[in-house]
Amino acid sequence: MEVSRLGYENYVLYLGRFSPEKNCHLLIEAFEKLDTTMKLVLAGGSSHTDEYVTRLRQHLSERIHIIDWVSGQRLEELLTGAAVFVLPSSMEGMSLALLDAMGAGLCVLASDVPENIETIGNAGFTFKAGDVRDLQRTLHLLLANPSVRQDAGVRAQERVRQNYLWDNVALEMSSVYQTLVGHSLGKGSQPLKTPHRAA
Repeated sequence: MEVSRLGYENYVLYLGRFSPEKNCHLLIEAFEKLDTTMKLVLAGGSSHTDEYVTRLRQHLSERIHIIDWVSGQRLEELLTGAAVFVLPSSMEGMSLALLDAMGAGLCVLASDVPENIETIGNAGFTFKAGDVRDLQRTLHLLLANPSVRQDAGVRAQERVRQNYLWDNVALEMSSVYQTLVGHSLGKGSQPLKTPHRAA
């Protein structure tokens, strides 16, 4: 399905690989139990997991859509139109998809694995990893409360701006290096100077 046909703020979104540890099946199961007019959109691709993707596709319906990887403008459009981003993985690194969603100002809901908790901080919501009932319950609460989603999206965007933008990270690293160099010189030592070349 084309991104533009999904409408505005009428779907729950997952972005990432379709593999068992990402728990897309858990998200589908929770969503199928919800009484909502929203859709569920899963965007991504398989990673040598065709059998798993085949099982996911058995749940395709008017409410549940699976689309291929998106990037550029289509990704921006997909992020802009979503109501909630969900990352249900049982294991995770620092998810770039989660950061993209937060940076786009989306309300995010993720499993409570340590990496997701670290990324989200107090700027989103978590559910018990692997617990379909807890996922269903939390997702229902978020879909029923637009103002809660909006507030969370603002906090998420600000968290990304403060902690994960490369320019900010580079400035922080520079400050750390300057501090380390200062300590290594010792108290009262003069800072290192670049020697002048003879004219």
